[in-house]
Amino acid sequence: MPSEFTLEEAAPPNGAAVLRLCGRLDAKNAQALVTRCNQLYERGTLRVVINLAGISFVASSGIGALLALTERFQEAGGGVRLVQVSDAVRSVVDLLNLGEFLRIDDTEEAGLAAVAR
Repeated sequence: MPSEFTLEEAAPPNGAAVLRLCGRLDAKNAQALVTRCNQLYERGTLRVVINLAGISFVASSGIGALLALTERFQEAGGGVRLVQVSDAVRSVVDLLNLGEFLRIDDTEEAGLAAVAR
């Protein structure tokens, strides 16, 4: 997996946003994710699917950003779903017992369907 962080955005036809991340989700890159999600929020996009298949490492700041984004979008009546979670992220989520707070789906399609509810 590449070590350079990339964040790609796709806009499915249902008004949600899909963000595809690659690299390391450390403090600097978590801030880039939060900034992009804030831009989505300000545009009125309240449903976000975050694809983590390409994440090779997640720091505590990355987990914190995912939790904060989930809370913010839920409070606004939307939601955040994590999809195609890499083993690196899954092990941290499981270790910290965060499955109740961070909603995870296997595919982007499943995430989009779940966040639309």
